[in-house]
Amino acid sequence: MRRSNRVILRNVVRWVVAGAITMMCAFATAQPRYGLSPEVSAVFNRWVLATCIGDEERQLTEELRRYSVPLAAAFRKAIVEGPARDELRAARAAAEARFALRAKFPIQEYRIEGVSEKDLAAFARVSRQSYVDDQVQRFATGYRANAVAGLGIVGGPGAREVLTRIANNRNDPLALAAREAIKAADQR
Repeated sequence: MRRSNRVILRNVVRWVVAGAITMMCAFATAQPRYGLSPEVSAVFNRWVLATCIGDEERQLTEELRRYSVPLAAAFRKAIVEGPARDELRAARAAAEARFALRAKFPIQEYRIEGVSEKDLAAFARVSRQSYVDDQVQRFATGYRANAVAGLGIVGGPGAREVLTRIANNRNDPLALAAREAIKAADQR
């Protein structure tokens, strides 16, 4: 076989292998985060992504306790790692959209009482980047704080030590959440 035919054959084989790998990836389903089953992953996500659980608190707390062993490990990891990249991207996109709406609001056309002119001027000066970065940071901190609270509910080996270490670090933004999680665990 001539050299050019071998090169062509090698390229064809490469393309076939690349196509096969691409097809396998297309049919593969994503593994839920931390290796949780889909059912446990749904409970985990409802908890860490919640901004308010209100009337669902009792039911959700029972679900957390039902899956306490896998959730304890997942919450410990979530405290350290924070939200997944896709969750951060979604939070960033939502913050971008909120900023766009905020920028369109004609604040100067309304009389706003209880807010100083200085505060209104500061509100107007906030850049898109500062606003979005702040909102994403708040989302990530809230996610991690929810993981702290979840760990306080499910407990498990080492949970109290993790919570105590966080609670005792005055510079940790999760310290208050950890202190509250310890209090709640002590009341049960």
